Amino acid sequence: MKSKLKAAFLVLAFSGISTMAVAQRDYQSYEQLTSRLQQLTRRYSTLSSLNTVGKTATGKEVWLLTLGRENAANKPAIVIAAGVEGTQLATTELVMQMAEQMLQAAVLQDSVRELLQSKTFYIFPNLSLDATEQYHEKLRWERVANAQPIDDDRDGRMFEDPFEDLNKDGLITMMRVKNKSGIYRPSKEDPRIMVPADVTKGEKGEYLLYTEGIDNDKDGKWNEDPEGGVVFNRNFSFDYPNFQPGAGEHPMSERETKAFADFMFDAKNVYAVFVFGPANTLTEPLKYNQEMASARIINGLTENDAAVNSTISTLYNTTTQLKDAPRVAPSAGDVLQWAYYHYGRFSFSTPGWWVPKLPPEKESTESIEDAADSTVPEDLNFLRWAQANDFIGTFVPWKPVQHPDFPGQQVEVGGFAPYVKHTPPIHLLEPIADKHFRFFSAFAKKMPNLRIGNVQTEKVEGGHTRITAEVFNQGALPTHSEMGDKTKWVQKVKVILKLSDSQKIISGNKIHLSKALAGGEKFQVSWVVEGNGYIQVEASSPTAGKQSKEVYLR
Repeated sequence: MKSKLKAAFLVLAFSGISTMAVAQRDYQSYEQLTSRLQQLTRRYSTLSSLNTVGKTATGKEVWLLTLGRENAANKPAIVIAAGVEGTQLATTELVMQMAEQMLQAAVLQDSVRELLQSKTFYIFPNLSLDATEQYHEKLRWERVANAQPIDDDRDGRMFEDPFEDLNKDGLITMMRVKNKSGIYRPSKEDPRIMVPADVTKGEKGEYLLYTEGIDNDKDGKWNEDPEGGVVFNRNFSFDYPNFQPGAGEHPMSERETKAFADFMFDAKNVYAVFVFGPANTLTEPLKYNQEMASARIINGLTENDAAVNSTISTLYNTTTQLKDAPRVAPSAGDVLQWAYYHYGRFSFSTPGWWVPKLPPEKESTESIEDAADSTVPEDLNFLRWAQANDFIGTFVPWKPVQHPDFPGQQVEVGGFAPYVKHTPPIHLLEPIADKHFRFFSAFAKKMPNLRIGNVQTEKVEGGHTRITAEVFNQGALPTHSEMGDKTKWVQKVKVILKLSDSQKIISGNKIHLSKALAGGEKFQVSWVVEGNGYIQVEASSPTAGKQSKEVYLR
């Protein structure tokens, strides 16, 4: 059976048969995702709940799945945000499978059930709902923006230059135009793939590349104004990309972005934010840069927070054992940087899934010479991986078309099918989801845990009682980020002495506040109290838990 599938792949890849007939559409639409979430929370109603934090411009609910629903707002929480980029449908499927695995395990395993009793998981399965629906439309193209109309090119018109399906296969791919001034040539290893000509090696370009369509507004740009407005992952307030396409009229301008941020600011218990998106700060952590961290507008991790990022990176690599991850830095206006610099929480990002690197079947001159060009090996590697995994319908063979913008010129349409690089066969995600489930379980065990210890009382002059106690962080990670101490959005560690009407503090502050406590770090508090009976010492932090101890006044 496997050999027949591989044969079918080769036939489809190199023949003129449309890939539309075999293109995989097993990723879920908004309606299917909604039904799946509803069924999941009905099945595990004591462990999970489903809420909406807002709606998109088309009325789609921005769903929030909460695991560990009992007393959820009063337990340290982890936020998992997926679907922040409209093309990365695999991130939504990945976190959904992980949530399902976690809930199923909680029924069978005491350790997982105890995890959900002590921690809350806030999961946003898809934050680009309007964009990802394009995957399910009759005409499929890689949409990244929501449904809010916006005039990005500021010409007074909207959607005046959309994509056109020139070869009528239901997919928007690429056009290559034969031209002496072209800067692209076919790859020597696989002529389907177009690569930049290297003039330093005497190579000459043969083609110009454009997205499939027509220059409707005759401005020399193709398909620059299709349907869609603002990109979720470009609309946040840190390093906001003013006047850039997809950024919106101003930071937090969109319903989805504002709904997400409003929830986050209300959720005081959020300890860390994990983004399943294009940036990767988990397999390889962000580095400490003193100049950036000490700038007037801080744009680099503080030294202590960078150390935490390194610790969590090691945990991620050890737990998941995932290899060959892409190196992608944070981008302007993304949710990852906002969550750290403006929201003040530890913030991490991973694509979750990426194409594993496969060795070439045979060494070619090009694979050796072009090893430094990341684009070439990536595309070639993808085609090898797709063939090895029977992932058909990934490439549309180049076919000539008559094009009104290029009369008398050779124009061909073809290339990678939309979404294929971010939508692997769903069954391949199950073991990846399990690895991430194990990672989050390990991360939760390292989270901070406030404890009160070494409580002592002694009689002092005037018949009063001196109380001393140590508050320490029993976890391996800090109680909150160092950046959190610099913002107004993270509550500090608080120690309070709770008195009855007949008791009075003679010396010491009723409330003690502390900056972030590192793992294992402690501090001492002390009061002198007048009165008799019992008194209560309470240490608390929304992100590190709470403990109270009763003390008898001598």
